[in-house]
Amino acid sequence: MKRALTIAVLALTGLLLACSGSTVVGIGIGIGVGSGSGATPTPTVATVQLGAENLVFDTQARTNLGFQFGPPDGTLGAVRNADNTYTFFVSARSNSTCGGSPLTQGTYRLAGSLTAIGASGSCRALMTAGGDPNGYTFDRDYAGGGPVLPISNGAGQTALLLAYHGEWQGGTCAKTNKCFYGSLGMAVSFDGGATFAKLGEIVQPTIPRMTSIDAGRNLDVGGGTMVIADGNGRFLSNPALADPADVYLYIFYSDKDPAASTTAPCAANACLAVARARLADVAQAALARNTAAFPQLFHKFYLGAFTEPATSGDANAAQPAGHYTPVVADAGNYPTVVYDTSVGLYVLAYTVNNNAIVMRSGDTLLDWSAPLASGAISAPGMSFLYTTLIGDTADTTTSDGSPWLYYVRAPKWPDWPDAVVVARQLHLSVQ
Repeated sequence: MKRALTIAVLALTGLLLACSGSTVVGIGIGIGVGSGSGATPTPTVATVQLGAENLVFDTQARTNLGFQFGPPDGTLGAVRNADNTYTFFVSARSNSTCGGSPLTQGTYRLAGSLTAIGASGSCRALMTAGGDPNGYTFDRDYAGGGPVLPISNGAGQTALLLAYHGEWQGGTCAKTNKCFYGSLGMAVSFDGGATFAKLGEIVQPTIPRMTSIDAGRNLDVGGGTMVIADGNGRFLSNPALADPADVYLYIFYSDKDPAASTTAPCAANACLAVARARLADVAQAALARNTAAFPQLFHKFYLGAFTEPATSGDANAAQPAGHYTPVVADAGNYPTVVYDTSVGLYVLAYTVNNNAIVMRSGDTLLDWSAPLASGAISAPGMSFLYTTLIGDTADTTTSDGSPWLYYVRAPKWPDWPDAVVVARQLHLSVQ
């Protein structure tokens, strides 16, 4: 059995959900603390001490495992096992030596520790592009994940949810040749992550697909970090005691919407965004294999409330999805989040322009500090991509002072042959 933090949620329908650890995508956070009677609350912000880089994958290790690019070609998913080892879910493309799925882009399963990740059985893709159960085309050319969340109910059903990055590719873009338009999908496993079945699209960018493709622009939504919190975005130490109507599954991603901001950078670039759905609704639909429900489950944060539909409901993204308001007005990619119990704050990490990593902190998922100077990572002539935060506790979404940050580093991008994957432990405190 997986030793991730178990969450029991009794829904009004009688559904009992036990949600274990899931990876989250970095987001910076700060806690509101009063400075005295009648005083204006002053936000507490985290201070980050960066540990040394630990090499996880270099080109030779990647080749030996049977991969051409990745892992991870996106956000890592991780579940901590009872023996304190970890199971990882990653997006990658295999090479010709991969015995199970040669020359195949998809989602793969790996195993190991937080600093040494290796093979988990045969090299076999658990999920590949295309085949959406609702007939949508958002992942026609790419499907890779990603963050995971174990669930179960009182009837003894168990499952593992996976958020994944899907792409439709076409047109012509610089560097990548074909343009890509990203969206987020969700899949479910009923055998502990050995296989996955797709549930459907859950998040589409606001602007329609061909608006981006015809303009010769890529649109990346990131990996879809999943975080459980209450309706105000606050950490739930024991969701079993919370009103199930106030327990939500939040998804962090990047969105692009000309109406999102009239000022730079969000008027012309994708900025950090969040959508959510009630956790009981997501789990109930997943366990019932109700795929038709998924394109309507999530709503985007817009003007202070989660009112805008997260997908357009159009199978080819020919219509715009709902508007969004940036949760952080920064042109960032692959946001990842962890809650740290030692400082009482969420921590967010993401990349900017593929050449820097930014961290923030906050007391809710909707209120973030300014960039943390102590958490800034960059180097001249170096690219940084695909951030993932993993907690140092049994629940991989929660840390106790020392979460791990994973990222891809390369002398230029795109350049997988020279790219390395590193893990770096963070040590958190408050000012």
